[in-house]
Amino acid sequence: MSSMSTPDTVTPAREKGASHTALRLLTGTASVLSRIGGALSVLLIVVVLALTTAGVFTRYVLGQPLEGVDEACGFMVVAMVMAGAAEALRTGHHIRIDLIMGLAGPRGRRWLDAWANLAVLVFAVLLARTGWETAMFSYDFDAFSPGQLELPLWIPQATLPVGAALLGIVAFAKLLAALAGDGTDEQSGGH
Repeated sequence: MSSMSTPDTVTPAREKGASHTALRLLTGTASVLSRIGGALSVLLIVVVLALTTAGVFTRYVLGQPLEGVDEACGFMVVAMVMAGAAEALRTGHHIRIDLIMGLAGPRGRRWLDAWANLAVLVFAVLLARTGWETAMFSYDFDAFSPGQLELPLWIPQATLPVGAALLGIVAFAKLLAALAGDGTDEQSGGH
């Protein structure tokens, strides 16, 4: 074998290595971002629990309800769902129908995963776009929440496009991994 190789024999291996490296970088970045979102979601669950407990205590024990607790908790529930959606997708904790997946072979499961992740990606893009437009509309018109907090509406509405962007990044990474046949998916299975 010659010590000199032609570009045709070197390029495919380099391209495959480069694409695998890019996929691993994308998957790693998506993993870090979704873990941050998941941690934020857990933190918001604790805050909602604490606020709800304080609200119940002050209302029924002290006879003085805390103003704005219900409104704040409502905004935080949306934020916790949007922050945690990407982590749920990454770890395979979204609901899916396993009956068809169980009937499909490994190649069929890979294509079904790709199709499912494409659907999630399309949904995330549409949600991010709509959420962004809604938040910008509220910002442009200086809209405030009608409750006791009188919070600028763009603030809680901004959780929709941010969470959708996180979800889209994870779905895109999982889609590419499924198409590449990468077996390093972190998914533990549908529920």
